[in-house]
Formats: sequence, structure tokens, C-alpha cells
Amino acid sequence: MNKNLPRVLAIILLITLPNLSFGQAPALGTAASYAVFTNAGAFNNLGATDITGDIGTHVGAFSGFPPGTVTGQTHVADATSAQVMSDVFTAYSALAAISCSPNLVTPLTSMTLTPGVYCTTTGNTSWVGNLTLNAQGNPNALFIIKTGGALSTAASSNIVLVNGASASNVYFRVNGAVELGAGSTFYGTIIAEGAIEMLEGAFLQGRVLSTAGAISLHNNRITSLSASACNCPH
Repeated sequence: MNKNLPRVLAIILLITLPNLSFGQAPALGTAASYAVFTNAGAFNNLGATDITGDIGTHVGAFSGFPPGTVTGQTHVADATSAQVMSDVFTAYSALAAISCSPNLVTPLTSMTLTPGVYCTTTGNTSWVGNLTLNAQGNPNALFIIKTGGALSTAASSNIVLVNGASASNVYFRVNGAVELGAGSTFYGTIIAEGAIEMLEGAFLQGRVLSTAGAISLHNNRITSLSASACNCPH
């Protein structure tokens, strides 16, 4: 037996283990350039919301722009939105199929997570304070959080990215509606199976995508992950 074989096998295991443990980011297809989109639901904005990125709905009324402003494309009930709708469904299904370890206990209070795939096994998920995502020096570190029900964040709550964590590698699969609290800061992509509301002054660098549900915005600042720059709070 080759005496170096155990060492070779150990190296292979170390290389492949992160992929086995942490899952794989879903392919977003045409949805990648979108900041806000719903497959089926009204899309409404109140106030001076500023969005950098594409927006739209495939089925539903669209209103509030102006006074809201968009640097990007808007697609409503056209061939482009039909393809985005399909890609949102595909991405949601891909995230739903990923197994979880460990599970999170709700409600969430201020905590720090390292790279991995996390699930909440109970119903609705809420958090207060800061959710810190620590990439441990790995710029490719992936964070996937899957909720068993709706997701809500408290007013002035934040996602904080540290040690190389990137909003491009943060994904939330929400089995229900989403409410981002007033004055809160959120980084990453949310793909939800329900309505999405960003309360007064909430900030997002990432995407909010819904398979079915209304979109409600209130004086928000949203920067898609395809934007070249982000005037982020912190």
C-alpha cells in the first residue's frame, strides 16, 4: 500500500468538505440583476425610495415610481418578467432542497454565525439586534438561512458582515412573508414564498424576490448586488 495514500485522502477531504458542509449558492439566472421582484403580486412604493438595480412584477399592479426612482430596468408582465419568474422559482426550489445543520432556535437575538446552512424548525422567525456573519477570512464563505415560516426583523436591527463576509454570498429562503423593520440594515438575497415589505427607511444591499406576494416599499434605499458601488451604512 502506498504510504502516502492516507495523506492524499486527507487533502482531498479538506478540499471537498466545505462544499459538502455549506451547500452551494443557487443559480439566479436572469433574476441576478434584480433588486426587487415578485412573480405574482402588486408592487407598490410610498415615498422617495431609491433603487439601483432592476425591478418588476410578472402579475400585478405596479405603482409608486415616481416618486420613487430606479437606476435600472423595470419589467411588468412582459417576456422578460416571465423568464425572471421562472428563474426565481428555480432558485427557491434549489435553496429548499439544501439540507441544514445546525438548526437555529427562534426568536433570534444578537448572535454571530460562521459559514454554513442554517434552518429554523419552528414557525415564524424574528430577530432583534445584530446578526453578525463572520467569514473567518474566506471571501467565498457562504451563508444560507432557511426559515420554517415568515421572517421579520426588528426596527434598527442589522446584518453585520465581518472578516471578509460578502452580501453576494448570503441567502435567505423564507417559507412565508418578509418584513424588514424600520431603519434596519440587511445584506444578502431573500427569496420568499410570500409578501415582502420594507418598513420606513430600511436599507438593503442585495435582492428581495418573491414567488408569490405583494411588494411594499416605504422610503427605502436598495442597491442590487450587480451594482458597481454601494453607499452602505456600515
